[in-house]
Amino acid sequence: MTSKNEKAYNLLKNSIKKNSISHFYIFHGPNNVGKKKLAYSFSKLLLCENQDIEKPCSECDSCSKIDEKKHFDIVFIDSNSKIEGIDENKSDQIRLPHVQEINRLSNLGPFMGNYKIFILDSAENLNNEASNAFLKLLEEPPKSSVFLFLVNDLSSIYPTILSRAQKINVLETSKEDIKSYIYEKYDLEESIIHKVINFSLGKIEIAEKLSSDPSLIEDYYESYDRFFDFCNSDISTRMEFSQKFSSRYRTDRNAIHKELNLWIDFCNITFNAIYSKDKSVIFEKNLSDIFQTSQINIIVLELIRTLSNLKSNANPRLVFDVMSLKLPLKREEIING
Repeated sequence: MTSKNEKAYNLLKNSIKKNSISHFYIFHGPNNVGKKKLAYSFSKLLLCENQDIEKPCSECDSCSKIDEKKHFDIVFIDSNSKIEGIDENKSDQIRLPHVQEINRLSNLGPFMGNYKIFILDSAENLNNEASNAFLKLLEEPPKSSVFLFLVNDLSSIYPTILSRAQKINVLETSKEDIKSYIYEKYDLEESIIHKVINFSLGKIEIAEKLSSDPSLIEDYYESYDRFFDFCNSDISTRMEFSQKFSSRYRTDRNAIHKELNLWIDFCNITFNAIYSKDKSVIFEKNLSDIFQTSQINIIVLELIRTLSNLKSNANPRLVFDVMSLKLPLKREEIING
């Protein structure tokens, strides 16, 4: 547990000590900052067979199964979870059958420990039907059930659901803490550690992912090259990009969401390089060479707007066309124009 989120962990640990465990928590904060990691750490505290409240033993059968993500009393749900009644979930929504399955399993009770724990990843994706069904479940929740919502945006959750939960803020991790964590857990070259720290942007789950498999860093560079080429191209080439995005979106929308979110991260990495005392770079081609800082900020806003429009089920080709047209002029185009 990194130092910034030690406070959240200790709060949860103290609730066990005081026997004041809530049946419903919302862990909220930016994507990949460690909400899922905190949820499983809390689950270990609740289910460890050695009953040491200070820290789980990480050796008992229960702890081992949690580490392997195979514990019978932990149910992980997201929009991609296969549930009877949903043949193929093409949307990003967590739907009514998901909550009906949670209701069914919660009433069965735990198999190994004292609690049945339900972790809902990106719980803001609960649609209206599912949200209403979950509210009914909260009216008389089984005593042995603990519900953990992992949420990026609290404003997307029903206010009536928010009011029933104990909310825990999960924060981004400092570069120093991420560096210490990587040194402790992994044996990596300094150049790789430098890239992991910069690409993770304080998101501990990204740092873990890249440290566990450094070959994934190459995927980041390939995505950055696509982003730079898109930004550095003329309108006609951007429109060709738009057509490719639209075609890919129809077959794999998650890949496009991931790509656009990476592009936002690349802008933030560029901002960090501009304003940081550490002037070492991880990209050979830099956005700041072709755009002013204010223009990069406009790019971020357009990418965020694009993701929002896609989630609103707007016409994807139109959304990508608008994004392509609204990107700012390059620095040289402004000077020559």
